[in-house]
Amino acid sequence: MADSDDLVALVSSADARLETAVKWGRLTFTLGGDWHHWLCAVATPKSGTRLVFHKGALLDDPAGLLGGAGRYIREIPAGIALDHPEEVRALVRSAVDHQTDLLD
Repeated sequence: MADSDDLVALVSSADARLETAVKWGRLTFTLGGDWHHWLCAVATPKSGTRLVFHKGALLDDPAGLLGGAGRYIREIPAGIALDHPEEVRALVRSAVDHQTDLLD
């Protein structure tokens, strides 16, 4: 559970305006109450805690932390995210910038 708490603290430190709620069985982050365009979430399945970005495919990821092949969603295992706090904060800020964007 420490990974989950640490991820929540890390994401929360990226932008003081972030709001949280449990949505879809995960602690989820958004801005302005816009849960349709959520930013990221902390997932805690049996396979391991991870940080999931709703529109991760749109984010600039120079460190190459994001994984996944879906149309939008990308994720980072908790251990990797916690080892790269500045990069994760930058991803969260980028997610804020792209909150309502769509892929072409």
